[in-house]
Amino acid sequence: MRRTIVCCGALALCALGFAADPPSITGVWKADLDQSKFMGRQKPTAYLTIIQKQGNTVRISSALTSMMGEYRAAFTFGTGTQESKNTWHGLPMISKAQWEDGTLVVDSRVPGTEEQKIHDKYSLSADGNTLTIETSVTRGEHDMPQTVVLTRQPDEAGEPLRQPEITAGKRFKNVTVLGDMPSSRFLDAMGTFGMSLGKHCEFCHVEMNFASDDKKEKTVARDMIKMTHGLNEANFNGRPEVRCYTCHRGAEHPQGSPQ
Repeated sequence: MRRTIVCCGALALCALGFAADPPSITGVWKADLDQSKFMGRQKPTAYLTIIQKQGNTVRISSALTSMMGEYRAAFTFGTGTQESKNTWHGLPMISKAQWEDGTLVVDSRVPGTEEQKIHDKYSLSADGNTLTIETSVTRGEHDMPQTVVLTRQPDEAGEPLRQPEITAGKRFKNVTVLGDMPSSRFLDAMGTFGMSLGKHCEFCHVEMNFASDDKKEKTVARDMIKMTHGLNEANFNGRPEVRCYTCHRGAEHPQGSPQ
């Protein structure tokens, strides 16, 4: 009789909409590079993630290290009904996160000249020591999958990621503007410049020699950065309301009048 009452009570809670607490993915996680499959041709040499869950909020910070150096990213997701807003490689990202059968599922879209859709699944092993992140990035007809298998680490292993990131001026050569930016945000800014003009890196940079000033387009880009910063300081209290995309909209030359 006692067992029947307990089971009936559990069924009643489920009927009222009470679900089991989601698994604890909070902690410091390090990628097992041999078990993971990263998108792109260049395999990282290290991948570290710190996850914090407080109520319906999940904060994720990560650092990927490769031959090109360290790249950091940080996202905050709400698992309620509201959409979450972050940036992904410098572009605005709108996400919907929710728990599905103990798995954190995040669906995001990144607007741009070609919209990208990102599907992430965070699955925790039964013993709580392995976290698998399955990612699919869809751009047009191209789908780029990635699976990162991470193992739980002691809290002190996350200390390098908690320290301030090196600035662009210290990491890269010949940075005369935006040098005080964290280096990852600097790389994001370069990506948004290219998207805004519909161009690749080599439009402004000498291939394999990014420090070179041989291309006049790089000098023009520096002047445009200073111009937009001046407009934002004078008119928007420093908020980045005016950007390259404001005028270029994916074209090399802004359209100054209706055509």
